Amino acid sequence: MDENNSLFQQPLFKRLMGFGAFLVAYLLIGLVMRFTDDPTVNHTLEVFSDLAICIAGMIGWMVFFAQFVLPVNKLPDRWKVVERLVTYLMGGHGPAIFIENGFTRAKEGESKKRGPGVIWLDSASAAVLRTTVRFTRTIGPGVHFTNHDEYIAATADLHTLTQTIGPNENDEPYKILDSDPNYKAVKERTELTSAMTRDGITVSASITVNFRIKSTPGEGNSQFGFNPKNTEAAIRDSMVRESKLDHPVWNTLPARMAADIWREYLGKFRLSELFEKSELHPDTTIQFINDMIKKRLTKPQLELLDEFGQVVLESKRREQDYQRLLKEKNKEAAENLLKKIESTEFIKLSEMGLEIKSVVIKKLFFTPDIEEQLINQWTALWLKNAQKERDQVELDRRLWEATGQQEGLKDFALNASQEIARQTSENPAHALEMLVHSTFRGVQKNPGLIKRLNNELRDLSEIFSWLRNLRGPSE
Repeated sequence: MDENNSLFQQPLFKRLMGFGAFLVAYLLIGLVMRFTDDPTVNHTLEVFSDLAICIAGMIGWMVFFAQFVLPVNKLPDRWKVVERLVTYLMGGHGPAIFIENGFTRAKEGESKKRGPGVIWLDSASAAVLRTTVRFTRTIGPGVHFTNHDEYIAATADLHTLTQTIGPNENDEPYKILDSDPNYKAVKERTELTSAMTRDGITVSASITVNFRIKSTPGEGNSQFGFNPKNTEAAIRDSMVRESKLDHPVWNTLPARMAADIWREYLGKFRLSELFEKSELHPDTTIQFINDMIKKRLTKPQLELLDEFGQVVLESKRREQDYQRLLKEKNKEAAENLLKKIESTEFIKLSEMGLEIKSVVIKKLFFTPDIEEQLINQWTALWLKNAQKERDQVELDRRLWEATGQQEGLKDFALNASQEIARQTSENPAHALEMLVHSTFRGVQKNPGLIKRLNNELRDLSEIFSWLRNLRGPSE
């Protein structure tokens, strides 16, 4: 009895029964017409011709409307749409799924269907298809038709994604009470980035990493970029690590990498050094650590640090050159003098098909006693630090002022010597006349300088006239 009920509930059986009922009804109508109409007239041919026209018309209209069901342009794709519609009518269709921003949108149980199906991905989605025994292909934005044994293994979002590891910005991990319902969750988040300085002080950080599947914008029919090779590598690696197949399968590896590097570098510095500047790097130590984390995740090579957090030069004899380049703010040339090491994190991310866009240490968390110590230290030293920064600004201003003065003298000398450079004269008055005239013309061509002059331009004109009269007509 149960088997009969299960047979009657099959979609194919229902559709065949419905189609059979339609044929029977149509044939009965033909028989009635035969008895009510002229008995000598045979309507059998008309009945079957109408039935054939009906079936042909249904197929024709399906072909016509196929181009409006899905956004396809090629004739083979339109024919596949017709095949899926016919399969749907016969009850043997596979899944019809829409993927938006890496998330699957489908009716309940749709993904479990097996048979020829269709998958429509928006411009920010990608997916890997597989059978029960192997992965078959990686698909990107657009309409794709699946075979009877294919189904979605996992999906991915092509947007730039954000991962944050460590305490939330509003958390107080070292002040929260045991009775707080969020105590366990806050402590677990804190432990993910908890690290110790060289002098044994515990510090936790909130670190944000922005990453995406490596591609070129516009690649693969997507404004976000779709690279099949990198997409497959990223999805398959994420599946192995977390096996979350019901949503984009990004694991937390990029953020965990950033946290491990954070622990490594923080252990090279004392707490008092975190907010100070060093002679060997122009930023504060915490900014320097942030930059080093980003370099480890975005570059194949980066500078080596010793156990005290200082950069290591290729040659100790170039230390003065390195410090000079830093003072001149020529950071790129200074980095060329440093000893480099290979970044294993970058290599691993590249193998996974991922690229890191940015890394930001958003906030640091300290125990209450350390936080109070830092506040007191900052209060005691803020005036000293402000004066130090003011002296640095004044020094920079004087350097730029001296540089500008040298450039101004150089420009003046070039303008004043234009005429005497083209024509030499043994007459001192004539030579002086050419110098004054070149200076006069140079001033006239400089609107900014004219605004700052009062009577100097008129004085130059009078001196030029006096020298010309002194030279006399013979010259």
